[in-house]
Amino acid sequence: MNIALKRHSHVPVHEQISQYFIDRISSNMLKEREQLPSVRKLAKELGVALVTVQKAYQQLQQKGYVESFQGKGIFVKKRAPLDPAPFDTEWQMLVSDYVPRAQSLAIFQPLRSIRYNLATACLHGDLFHMDWIRETTVRALEKQPQLLSQYSSANGDGEFRKAVSDYLRSKHLSVPPEHIVATSGTQQGIELVAKTFVGPNDVVLMEAPTYPGSIDIFRARGAQIIPIPVEQDGIDTKTLLRICDQYHPKLLYTNPTFQNPTGTTLSLKKRKELVDIAESYHFLIVEDDPWSELYFDAPPPPPIKSFDKSGHVIYLKGFSKFLSPACRMGALVAEGRLLEKLIAAKSISDLGSPLLPQKIVASLLQSEQLNPFLQYLRRQLKQQEKCCVELLQEKMPSLTFRRADGGSILWIKLPHPVDADVLLEQAHLHELSFLSGSACFPIHVPNQYIRLSFAGVPIHELKQAIERLCYVLCTLQTKNEIEQFPSF
Repeated sequence: MNIALKRHSHVPVHEQISQYFIDRISSNMLKEREQLPSVRKLAKELGVALVTVQKAYQQLQQKGYVESFQGKGIFVKKRAPLDPAPFDTEWQMLVSDYVPRAQSLAIFQPLRSIRYNLATACLHGDLFHMDWIRETTVRALEKQPQLLSQYSSANGDGEFRKAVSDYLRSKHLSVPPEHIVATSGTQQGIELVAKTFVGPNDVVLMEAPTYPGSIDIFRARGAQIIPIPVEQDGIDTKTLLRICDQYHPKLLYTNPTFQNPTGTTLSLKKRKELVDIAESYHFLIVEDDPWSELYFDAPPPPPIKSFDKSGHVIYLKGFSKFLSPACRMGALVAEGRLLEKLIAAKSISDLGSPLLPQKIVASLLQSEQLNPFLQYLRRQLKQQEKCCVELLQEKMPSLTFRRADGGSILWIKLPHPVDADVLLEQAHLHELSFLSGSACFPIHVPNQYIRLSFAGVPIHELKQAIERLCYVLCTLQTKNEIEQFPSF
């Protein structure tokens, strides 16, 4: 059992053990009826006292993740049944692994039978100009048919990096092509940074809540993740300063524009402040920008990277959300020795992103149709957000949320005592899915939040989906009220 304990952490050891199993169970990496190690065996493996493991298992029982059977042991509770295997794979339980959690996998797995997918922060296919993307792809192949027989260099195709460099100027970010690395989406960019600069027990600061995929990556590196609250104008910089005085952070991961999952946007003042703090405490900022183009009215402030004069900010730009998810292309921007090490890490990872998607995205970025398409997309997303909000306000006024200024998601607080995971189970029965808020925190928190993607389905289906959600929620509330006041 590979649990990377941080002996000098502010988090007690028994809570670290408990959180490890919560992550594994929530990610479906530990399944129903699967047995946990005995108290004595785990204590010996980890070099901790028996009482420490006992306290960890008690926490898991109290939170409803496991159940104990006298004389048999501790078993995972309330998970989906195992699929029947065509041959015996039980021996594989003896093969240890180093994957602490995989919330992204847990999000996508149940969606095959879901009609109304409000779980993934993606745009529905009807929102894309498919003819434009198809024609651009065909032209790229007709112009250079040899693309299908060539590899890209590790740092990326020159034409792609030049197109990204030109595009970033519209974001007040002047970056030479030589400082850009092509990545297979921003997810790979985060992983490259993590595996290059983060090791066991390094302190990583993250917004709370934050993008679930980033937690998976830094947790897999054995980092000590410290959450920083998100305010109306972005990350709480006062708490950040206090944490920096207590610890020596290696980096801060932030999603400053239409933050996933809260939808908040970091103010101009705080963007400049973050750079000053990073320079003072000598840590890196990883700025994740998947969709700053998708604003509804006024454009957001310039990237944090635009205020960086000393190479403290690594900027990740994604193109999947608004150009072509199938291409899954992104770009990483850095300088100096950081850039050299990241290119080396990229070469070890995959030797270079596929060439054809780079050529397609480069052509799309250089196209005269790009700006009209983005304007169309903003109008459509604004309309879908308005439709979603009005339905929620009409049918479930007890919900609490902040309206989005851009992006494709809403962060919603459920009325007490509705639990997001219980609501999700019931929603699946009605062919509806959303993201439970617990996936967005690196620690266990009361499960009161959900993330809705209002762009995941066409607008006519969005209305049906919200009506179903409100019906399920109303049914659960009524059930809770009956259970609180039973008849005798």
